[in-house]
Amino acid sequence: MKMRTSAWCKKTPKNATLMDRELLHIMPKAGRKARRVAKQSAKRDEAKGDAATRTGVGDLAEQMLLLPGLFRYMTQRDKNVKQHLQRLKLRNICIYLTVLVMTIVDIYMRIPPALAFNCRQGVLELMTEGDGQGLSFDDIRSSDQVWQWLSDTVADQLLVPSSPLRTYNYPVGYLQVRLQEVQMPTQAQCPQLDSAYRVPENVTCFATWYTANKANTIEDDGVRHYFYGKSGYAGRYVNSAPWSFGNERSTSPAGEAWILGHFDEFDGSGQSIEYDLQYSPLDELRQAFLNDMLFLQGQNWLDPQSRALHVSFLLYNSNYDHFISNRYTVEMTAFGVVRPFSDIGVFRPGFVEYDLGFSMLSLDIIRLCFVLLICPVQIYWDFMYERRVNGAGCKHLYSVQGLADLAVGIIFFVMFGLRYGNFNVPSIDYFVQQAQRPLDAGEFAEQYNFHIVMDALISGLLLYRFAFFLRINRHFFLIWSTVEQAAMVGCRLLVIAVPVVVGLILVSMAVGGSYDENSRSFWSSLMRVMLLIYADVETVKDYDPNRGWQLSFNVALYFLMRLVFVNCWISVLIHEYQKVRVAAGSTEKYRWKEYDYVVWCLPWPFRNLYLNFLRPKIERPAKDLVEE
Repeated sequence: MKMRTSAWCKKTPKNATLMDRELLHIMPKAGRKARRVAKQSAKRDEAKGDAATRTGVGDLAEQMLLLPGLFRYMTQRDKNVKQHLQRLKLRNICIYLTVLVMTIVDIYMRIPPALAFNCRQGVLELMTEGDGQGLSFDDIRSSDQVWQWLSDTVADQLLVPSSPLRTYNYPVGYLQVRLQEVQMPTQAQCPQLDSAYRVPENVTCFATWYTANKANTIEDDGVRHYFYGKSGYAGRYVNSAPWSFGNERSTSPAGEAWILGHFDEFDGSGQSIEYDLQYSPLDELRQAFLNDMLFLQGQNWLDPQSRALHVSFLLYNSNYDHFISNRYTVEMTAFGVVRPFSDIGVFRPGFVEYDLGFSMLSLDIIRLCFVLLICPVQIYWDFMYERRVNGAGCKHLYSVQGLADLAVGIIFFVMFGLRYGNFNVPSIDYFVQQAQRPLDAGEFAEQYNFHIVMDALISGLLLYRFAFFLRINRHFFLIWSTVEQAAMVGCRLLVIAVPVVVGLILVSMAVGGSYDENSRSFWSSLMRVMLLIYADVETVKDYDPNRGWQLSFNVALYFLMRLVFVNCWISVLIHEYQKVRVAAGSTEKYRWKEYDYVVWCLPWPFRNLYLNFLRPKIERPAKDLVEE
C-alpha cells in the first residue's frame, strides 16, 4: 500500500518560483530573442527593485540585494580552493630555505653577535665620557668647552701610551682636526624677504649654512707664522696647513668624505691640522698637540664664522680583527646653538683573507648559484604558470612575489659586487695606505654597514617567499590569504589615511616645532607621530599639556589613529578572515592522504615508480587536482 501511494503521489517542491539568477542561466545567450529577453529582464528587475525599495516587499534575494554586503555574506560557499597548490612545489621550498639559511650564516659570520656593539661602545664611552671626571662630549655647548674636550679627553686617550684607548686598540694613521667656517659678514648675505625692504647700511650678516661657495678662503697670517717651520716636526703631518683653505682636506679612497650632521651636511673642505699617531716619542707629540690647541684657542680659531669642527681618527682592534672609524663633530649654527654628535663605524677593508675568508667566498659562490635559480629561473616558472592559468604571464612581473624575486637577484648582485669589488684591500696594505697620508675611513665604514644591511634585506625577502610557499598548509593558507586580502582593502583606505597623517604631521610641526627637536622637520615629525601612536615611553615623557594646542593635538591623534584607523583595520581583518574561511571549506575535505603526499613530494620518475610498483593499490582520487 505504501509503495502504491508513493507511486502516484507527487512531491511538492519547496520553491515553485524560479529566482532571477536561475532564469538568467536558462535564458538564450545569443540571437534576437536573447536581446528581447534581456530588455524585458532589465525592466522587470528595475520595477522589482523600485517596489522592494519603496515597500520592502519582495523575494528574499531581492530584499538582500538592497544590502550588497549582506547579500555577499549570506551567499558565501565553499569554492574548492585548490588552484594555488599547483605552483607550490617542494623544490621551491628547498631552494628558498637553503638560500635563507646560507644568508643568515653569512651575516653571523661577517659580524658575529655583539661584535660591532662592543667595538663601538668601548671607544664611544672613552671618548665621550672620559674618565668620569672631565667634560662629557655630549655636554659641549660652547667653544671653550670644545677646547677643554680636545685638551683633556682627546690628548689623554689618544696621546698617552698607557691610556685605556691605546691599551685595547691600535691607532692607525693620523689624527685630524678640521675647521669649516663661512665668509666674513656682509650686507649681501642678509636675507631679502621683500624687494621693497632694504637692510640698513650698518647691518651685516653671516652665512647661515656652510657651502663651498660660502666658505672662508682667506689665509690667517697669525696661524701661518706660528706653524711656519713646524710642519713635519714633533709628529705633525708634513703637508698640514691650518691657516689656508683646502677643498679636499678630508678624503677617502672612494673620493671626498661627507658628514651628515644634525643641522647641515658637510663636505671634506676646510682648514685642518694632522698628527701622526705612530710618532715616537709619544710624549713629544702630546705636548705639541697641547701647544697647538692652546695657540689656536688664543687666536680665536673658533669664532662666529665657524660652522663645524671635525675630529677624526682610525683604530684597529686586534681582539676582534676589525677597524673602528671615529668621527666627532661639533656643529656651530648661526643662531648660537652648539651641538656635538659622534659617528663611529666598524668595518674590515678586505674579506678574502685567511682560511675563513676563503670559506666565506665559497659560501657566496654557492649562494650565487642558488640565487640564479630564483632570478631568473623561478621568475620564468611563475611567468609560465600565470600565462597557462590566467592567459597573461606579465601579471606575475608586477605581483609582490615577482618583484620580491627580482629584488633578491638585484640586491644580491649589488652586494656581491661591493663585497668583492670595494672590500678587496688586505689589512696590511690598508695599514700602509693610512700611514702614507691622512684618509677618512668613515665612508668605508658606511659602505661596509650598507652591504651588511643589503644582506639582511635579502634574508627578509627570502623569508617572505619561503612563507609564501608554506601556504601548502591549510591553516597557514587561511592566515596568509586573510592578511593579503585585508591589505588590498587597506590600500584603498590609504586615500583617506595618507592625507590625515600628513595633516597630523604638519600640525605637529606647527605645535611643537619651536619646542621639540623631533618636530623641526617633516621626517622627524613623522617619526615622532609614529612613536606617539605606539606609545613610546621616551616620546610620551616630552609631552607638555600646558603647551598651546598640544592637548588638542594628542586627543585628535588618539581619536583618529587608535579609535578610527586601528579599529577599521581590525574589522577588515575579521571580515576577510570569515570570507577566506568559508571559501576554503572544511578541514576534512582538504586533508591530504598518501597519494597527495607522493604527488607533491616526488619527481615524476620516482612518482611513477612508487605508484606503479611499490604501492599500486594506493587510494587515488577520481580526478587529480594537483598538477603533475
